[in-house]
Amino acid sequence: MRICFITDLPVWSLGDGKGAPSFYNTIKIYNDKGDKVTLLTTEKNLHLSDLENVTVVEMNHIEVTHNRAFWGVFRLIHKYCVYFFQQRSGYRYLKQYAELSDIVYAYEIGFVPAVEKFSRLYHKRWVSRFQGTILTDLVQHASWFRKIKLRMQFVDHLTALKARSDLTIMTDDGTRGNQVLALVRGTSDSSVSFWKNGVDFPEVNELSVSAYKKNHNDGDIIFCSLSRIQKWKRLDRSLDIFEAFHKVYPNSHYYVIGDGEALLSVQKLASVMGLSGVVSFMGALQKPQIYQLLQDSKYFLSSYELSNLGNPLFEAICCSAIVATLDNGATGEIIVDQHTGIISQEESYLDNATKLIALEHDKVLQNRLLISATEKCKSVMDTWARRMEMEYSTLVNILNDPQSERKNRMENLR
Repeated sequence: MRICFITDLPVWSLGDGKGAPSFYNTIKIYNDKGDKVTLLTTEKNLHLSDLENVTVVEMNHIEVTHNRAFWGVFRLIHKYCVYFFQQRSGYRYLKQYAELSDIVYAYEIGFVPAVEKFSRLYHKRWVSRFQGTILTDLVQHASWFRKIKLRMQFVDHLTALKARSDLTIMTDDGTRGNQVLALVRGTSDSSVSFWKNGVDFPEVNELSVSAYKKNHNDGDIIFCSLSRIQKWKRLDRSLDIFEAFHKVYPNSHYYVIGDGEALLSVQKLASVMGLSGVVSFMGALQKPQIYQLLQDSKYFLSSYELSNLGNPLFEAICCSAIVATLDNGATGEIIVDQHTGIISQEESYLDNATKLIALEHDKVLQNRLLISATEKCKSVMDTWARRMEMEYSTLVNILNDPQSERKNRMENLR
């Protein structure tokens, strides 16, 4: 099989071997199966020497202005002009590099319209893959103003979600992407696969007692967060929760793993709160370092907007950390308060501090939470290997299905 990926996302979100492994694991399964893989990417200086069947083609990237000196309407218009101009550029690269491919794979929204057009004109099967959605409020109780604002701000997302591919993969990360897809497309769609990412339990050889720089004292109560540091990850809430806990238990320390555009503002906030000495910003770490730090942590804080059911939460559970999170998206379907973790309403997020302070006295409940959370995690999650095998076999079936071929031709005639 010959497959061409096209994306404007980095393979590793936080640098080589660091950050979410979703995209890397996706490319790797096709490489390991011996398929010929072409990766069209806007990422600069990408090296995938460990994937011998992957050819990397670097595309031009057009930056979207975020300069606050420009009016919001201008920034929005500029964003959409860039997005649709990017489709023309992506289409040219597809014509040059994907004409001999059996399948074209659009990873995230960046080039979906270009892939849709190319696949229609060149009679190609194609896949669209989304890592959840930021449009959750369209299918939740939200004001009409909020919903109109979302539709105006994210026309690019709506355009990509609406495009009907041979296989649409929406990550089940708690942001209710399946419901958003049904709303945007006007109906449920049998071509949609709603799958969770994989999660792997750490192996003994992936742990090292010296894997990360320790800034805490022996006997300290360790907190941890793990994410790309963005505004919507709401680390300000987690800092508030830790601050309240730390006032009662001064022998506590909070590690923040990750990097991102909001890092400096979060570091400044921790300093203003007087927490610089007890909050360590670790940056992006390799997997063994992350697993070891999670193993050393007693509590894992996740205070996102939209949903908290990302891989970091499940990895924390796998490493025996007690989760304290917020009830948004589908988070409450996995984390049940006082059963599989600690969870509070978003507007009452500081309740998590009160619950954690009380929990620190209750060793029996701590053990029960860890056991129940681990059992729940194992019941709903697959390993990355099984998750990717499921995707691969689905795509092979589509490629070999004559009915799908007839459907594809009918779509091309519309």
